Amino acid sequence: MPLQITEILGPSPQGQARPYQCRAEDGHLYYVKGRQTNRASLWHEWICGYLALQCGLPVPPFSLVEVSPELLAEAPREWREMGAGTAFGSQLHRTALWFEPSMAKDVPETVQRDVLVFDWWVRNGDRLTGNPNLLWDGFAKQLVVIDHNLAFDPDFSVDTFMECHIFAKQWPAVCNDLVAQAQYAERLEAALHVLPAVRANAPPEWHWENPEMDVPANFHWDAVQQTLARCTRDNFWRTV
Repeated sequence: MPLQITEILGPSPQGQARPYQCRAEDGHLYYVKGRQTNRASLWHEWICGYLALQCGLPVPPFSLVEVSPELLAEAPREWREMGAGTAFGSQLHRTALWFEPSMAKDVPETVQRDVLVFDWWVRNGDRLTGNPNLLWDGFAKQLVVIDHNLAFDPDFSVDTFMECHIFAKQWPAVCNDLVAQAQYAERLEAALHVLPAVRANAPPEWHWENPEMDVPANFHWDAVQQTLARCTRDNFWRTV
């Protein structure tokens, strides 16, 4: 069941998707993405969140959250773009700061490779050096991986990814190591088993772009599956 949102605190100053900071019934704060973004973005966050967990990436706790029409009506008019209904919520990581490229030296190389390979798998070109969409927990000295709304990009650029991904320097260590490739392929393929449950537990309204549910969302499950199935093929690691 989705967590009920009990308080809307306002938009985040960061993030192109303009997430809203909200308090849920469990007492935690969440960054909430609803109707201020598109349905495909919500699907991407939902799918990648579970795949990232299966692959061992350090993602914040996330959940479906419910914004009631009554609560939304009490919010300032300009905040109501978030919309009522079921949204995606990523729990606020209180001790984390925005990740800067200079912090990369503090991230274990194994973690850098994990993030790089995962983004390659889901075709996420939105983790570039100038805007890595990562957090850094300075207290725990740990990376926090967020923002997968632009995954499964049909216009994914291999060249840009290899030149500009925040951890692109780790690619040779993967592509020149057949053992590492086999281990990653095994991990990725094992993660695929969550997909049926992820699809079944997504809100029915996410299949539709509008509240009246008569305009199909611009999201294609088959295309997502085809992208993810690449990990089972020998040419998965080819960049040309």
